[in-house]
Amino acid sequence: MRVAVVGAGRMGQLHVSILAGMKAVSELVVADVDPYQAKAVAEGVGAEAVTNPMEAFDSVNAAVIATPAETHAALVKAAVGHGCPVLCEKPLAESLDAAIELADYVDHSGVLARVGFQRRFDHGFRAARDAVIENRLGKLYLIRLQVTEPGLPPSPKTNLLRNTAIHDFDLVRWLSGQEVLSVYAAGAQRDKAIFDPRFDPDTIVASLTLTGGALAAVTVSRLSPLGYDVRGELVGSRDHVAVGWSNQTPVHSVERDSTITGHERWRSWQMRFEDAYRAELRGFLEAVAGGTDSGAGVRDAVEAQRITEAARMSLKLGAPVTLER
Repeated sequence: MRVAVVGAGRMGQLHVSILAGMKAVSELVVADVDPYQAKAVAEGVGAEAVTNPMEAFDSVNAAVIATPAETHAALVKAAVGHGCPVLCEKPLAESLDAAIELADYVDHSGVLARVGFQRRFDHGFRAARDAVIENRLGKLYLIRLQVTEPGLPPSPKTNLLRNTAIHDFDLVRWLSGQEVLSVYAAGAQRDKAIFDPRFDPDTIVASLTLTGGALAAVTVSRLSPLGYDVRGELVGSRDHVAVGWSNQTPVHSVERDSTITGHERWRSWQMRFEDAYRAELRGFLEAVAGGTDSGAGVRDAVEAQRITEAARMSLKLGAPVTLER
């Protein structure tokens, strides 16, 4: 299979390195508007480099889009217009209205399009979802999801809600099998303000009410002192399960009998979710080849963005926001 990766930045480089090692990929194309960047990344894995993604869409069996968020909608529409199956990193578009419009276009086209919510492919989160589906948790009471990142992103365009919490908002729906009714978000600026704290504080807590009666708590922060930390807990009437606890969890336990010390801590999202990204890409290529598809669709992306927009509005208003559909 001939596959293109559009975007040769950090995310694109991860996709390129994973795809280059897959047996299903016979040829790899790296597309980036910066010809030197495209060439450098392509040469590292023996791939072809191009500067015009439209050239890639015409000549490949599938494409992965890993460009800045403001370019996603145009590139997805172009790929689908060329009949090229596509996996696009989140968010699907810059605004909810644009995401809905694009999802309508994709659905009408019949072309396979998936969105990069790779946590759905993480072993722990999949096991937690299985526990819900198989009713081993019983009645679901509570979901707690936590992310702490070790430092500021490379660009002010990397918004904490749109680029980080959106993963958790997708997980809430996927794990619970329920929709979100309302969101109440609060933010705090706990370190020196680099971005506008009114719209992008460094620490956010969101409370979500779900259609089945369960509650979800999502906490995100850029201020992890020890490493990149993503965890979750699901509490039900029969069981209570946890995701993300291992000897690589960047947390220092002070309990006397603790066996989790975090000696080999996760240092980045690339390290924490490399296996999940690999599984996501493998699943996408299998779907392109006609196999079973288990990735997040464009409607899933719309709903995650809908929750994100509601959280942003709640942050602005200082009050709960009911989602409109």
